[in-house]
Amino acid sequence: MNAAKQSPRMETDGTLRWYAGDTFTLTFNFVLKDTSGNIITPANTDTITVKFSDKDGNPIQDFSDTGTSSIDLAFTDAISAKFPEGIYRILVKYNGDNVTTLLKSNRVVVE
Repeated sequence: MNAAKQSPRMETDGTLRWYAGDTFTLTFNFVLKDTSGNIITPANTDTITVKFSDKDGNPIQDFSDTGTSSIDLAFTDAISAKFPEGIYRILVKYNGDNVTTLLKSNRVVVE
């Protein structure tokens, strides 16, 4: 008998994985620093956007939050249903004084 692995989980190669149909909340907490190494405190108007797309780049689901350097991704039944088994991509951008790409086309695998 094979036991299931933790779902969701981040693999050592940066791949985000979870099992199809699972519901969960995944939190990304980013420590943002300026060019001098000082921690950036987000302004009330700064946003973090997380975009999931399929392997061909077609949008699947977006999440965003404002005024914070962390974001909760709530995978409800309805959102989880958008992700059958397959390979996806994740893009994360921070939009403050500058637009900064935090994750670009990282691999997502739904098992």
